[in-house]
Amino acid sequence: MNKFVNSYVVFDTETTGLKDQTDQIIEIGALKYINDELVDEFEVLINPEEDIPEIITTITGITNEMVMGEKTIEEVLPLFMEFIGDLPVVCHNAPFDIGFINASLKKCGMDIMKNDAIDTVLLAREYIPQAYNYKLETLKKYFKLDFGSHRSVDDCKTTNFVYQECKKRALETVF
Repeated sequence: MNKFVNSYVVFDTETTGLKDQTDQIIEIGALKYINDELVDEFEVLINPEEDIPEIITTITGITNEMVMGEKTIEEVLPLFMEFIGDLPVVCHNAPFDIGFINASLKKCGMDIMKNDAIDTVLLAREYIPQAYNYKLETLKKYFKLDFGSHRSVDDCKTTNFVYQECKKRALETVF
């Protein structure tokens, strides 16, 4: 697959931990771009049906009270999959987010995501070699972006900026 496309969905998850087999998704955010133009946004808090660890609340700001009464992952996944459709997905550390989505899809008896995936961590390593490291927060500081952090749509905005910057740098090396 071409590592640079013009129509795609950037998405990010916030979770109760790092293990897609045992931890739960508590937020999904996604931004849909057609011809590099933002056309739609998807943002939903998800009731994990278990307590959110204190450390996760500290990092994300997402509390048990915020997700109480929200839809469960079984209710959200069909909406999310419809939102992304057949478009390629762009994620920062794609194996993490796609791993959580696919583990949740399997638990819900649904087919796993088959969309082409573009990982901005790999792109940043190639096109932004002077960065200190390739964590999203580091790249956000490197580019002096003022988006928030550790909330899915804010992280999508940073991820899209990194994606577009890598795309621009790749085109500059071609011409």
